[in-house]
Amino acid sequence: MNASLLYVRLVVSHSSFYDTACAVADLNLLNSEIGRLGLAISIITGLSSWLYKYIRDFYIEATILKTDVMLLAWISKIFLVTFIMFILHPIMSWMNRTTPEGKTLNEGYVSSIIISVLGVSFYSQSIGVDPSLGPLIVGLTVPVGSPIATAVQKKLECFVTFVLVTPVYIIGGYHVRAFKFIWKDFVVVEIMMFLAYFAKIGFVMLSSLYLLMPILDSFCLGLLLTCDGIINMWYTMVVYEAELMGQQTYTTIFFTNLLITMVITPTVKYLYNPSGKYAGYKRLSILNSAVNSELRILACVYNQENVPSFFNFFEATNPVTKDSVVCIYVLHLVELVGRATSILVEHKQQKKTQPRTRNSSEKIINAFHQFEQQNQGFAIGSCFTAISPFSSMDNDVSQIALDKRTNLVIIPFGELDKHPYRAVNRSVLDKAPCSVGILFDHKNISGALIDVSVSFHDVAMIFIGGPDDREALAYSMRMSDQPNLNLSVFRFTHIESNRKTKKDDELISDLRDRIMNTKNILYREEEVTDCADTTRKIKCLEDSYDFIIVGRRHDSNSPIVRGLDEWCVFKELGVIGDLFATSTFEGNFSVLVLQQ
Repeated sequence: MNASLLYVRLVVSHSSFYDTACAVADLNLLNSEIGRLGLAISIITGLSSWLYKYIRDFYIEATILKTDVMLLAWISKIFLVTFIMFILHPIMSWMNRTTPEGKTLNEGYVSSIIISVLGVSFYSQSIGVDPSLGPLIVGLTVPVGSPIATAVQKKLECFVTFVLVTPVYIIGGYHVRAFKFIWKDFVVVEIMMFLAYFAKIGFVMLSSLYLLMPILDSFCLGLLLTCDGIINMWYTMVVYEAELMGQQTYTTIFFTNLLITMVITPTVKYLYNPSGKYAGYKRLSILNSAVNSELRILACVYNQENVPSFFNFFEATNPVTKDSVVCIYVLHLVELVGRATSILVEHKQQKKTQPRTRNSSEKIINAFHQFEQQNQGFAIGSCFTAISPFSSMDNDVSQIALDKRTNLVIIPFGELDKHPYRAVNRSVLDKAPCSVGILFDHKNISGALIDVSVSFHDVAMIFIGGPDDREALAYSMRMSDQPNLNLSVFRFTHIESNRKTKKDDELISDLRDRIMNTKNILYREEEVTDCADTTRKIKCLEDSYDFIIVGRRHDSNSPIVRGLDEWCVFKELGVIGDLFATSTFEGNFSVLVLQQ
């Protein structure tokens, strides 16, 4: 038992980046504050554990092996690193360059990479080092998020998860003897493990509190770093099979790690909500901003095909006074594939360390800068690329919107049913700390990146009532400052509707006052009988206008829209936006659905 305590200390203090990454990914916290901090800390502690291990191995070799044998061993290790850095790495870079953007890696390339990894692992074990060292170095040399990483992950993910991982857990449980406890040994091991976990959480909390992190966040961060997984279990198995640890000790460690991980995961999920900090934040909106103040817009782009729509929209928003500058922040959203951690890059600060999507990101960003040069009154604030899972992509959007204090987030509409972009859009609508607009085209516009041939001259705004419609009307009134743009505002009313609409009437009154001083605004009230009449009159607008602005949410009990929600296909667009998205009209027009 006494001989095992040294290795118990090593096992308990060992930290695995992969285990932490799995825990963070399972909790959907990859791009949250504590998720990024936890992964960064686990990288440092993991590298420290590896460094300690290899220094210790080197010391043992130096004291046991003869000089010529030790020299041969280190020459073999240097050859391994040299082969990976100067042969495998250039070959993989060449594969990356020869693969067209958006295409998958050639199957022959994928097979050769897998064979190379297996060969490197076999060579590592044959020279007396950890067989995972060689593949680890190979993985570090793969370009971040390259087609290589994506192709290898897709090829091996199912095989590794369902074929290789399961036997590891079976073998790990096979060594457990749950009913052969020696209580004295059990208590000693449990005390050591408790002190180790307490020290982990305590030191993480003290460091975090020193850096002014909230106490609850620092506690959750400490809990995250104590989560153990398959790597920790595998390391414990290696120590046990080398007969450096007794079966009693192994069983105690196995069950304790299992219990702690089972408790920590739901605890962190309950205590920490990354979107909670937006709840108490005063939401910025267009309606509450001064007319001549700077308008800040965060443009979220999924791919290059979204860019022309944004340019057409911004041209319609073109400011005409020096005071009403439009500041655009660009965020390229990319799915996380082929890597364990999410990444958020601000391109102005990190021009030399671009992510995998640097080609498409650079094209998008260059297009926005070119648009800025060609259109006065626009300023490109900062450009970002966020690589994260679809499930937590909204965190990046909300965080940048909060940091830059934007008035409006514009996101493109994913029209395909059950498309991941639609789930992202719904999450942004729920959590964004400012107004959100969903932009989509009911047209077949050119896929060219910088070809912006469509201009909006006739704009319609449909006003039914409510905060979202007031926000849409406020934006429409800002657009009407352009003399070459004609704005038509249609207010739909019902004879039986007697609800209080004081705020709606005040904004309509401001619109009437503006009409007295301009000739490019038309205001018309349309009385409707029911939702069918509403639908018919809205459909009549499709062939008369280039651009239509609507609010997203309306009172479902209002006779104007009552019953439309039963036929709504795209809930994130609201009942009015859904009418345009599902329209069979063959004409060309664009739609902006706004939510305050």
